[in-house]
Amino acid sequence: MLKKICIVFMAFFITSCFQFCSLKQIKDESPVVNVIQNDTKFKINLPEDHSSGQLWQLGENYDHTKIKNWGAVWHGVEKGIDFNLEALSTGQTTLSLILWKYNDKVSNKDFIVNIINK
Repeated sequence: MLKKICIVFMAFFITSCFQFCSLKQIKDESPVVNVIQNDTKFKINLPEDHSSGQLWQLGENYDHTKIKNWGAVWHGVEKGIDFNLEALSTGQTTLSLILWKYNDKVSNKDFIVNIINK
């Protein structure tokens, strides 16, 4: 029984990993508008080097009724960090990502997202 539960859990885990790995990536910073279809998962990838104290953080000022944050995954210095998101409802909002170096705000990047019906 435990073996079956482990197999089901592993299958779910692997499927989830592939789902987030194959997400559409938005790259265009403001003032360009990124168009995403409603009910679509997507990601923003940014370079992040922990050895130099750099950390990206998603700001809280976006419309939470339009975008769901599924969390971030760091893939190492070579591949950076993925912010995994989902479009929940039509409309437009801006995602602000803030780069911190230790306790200092170094810069930020804004991504405008326009969510349309499928």
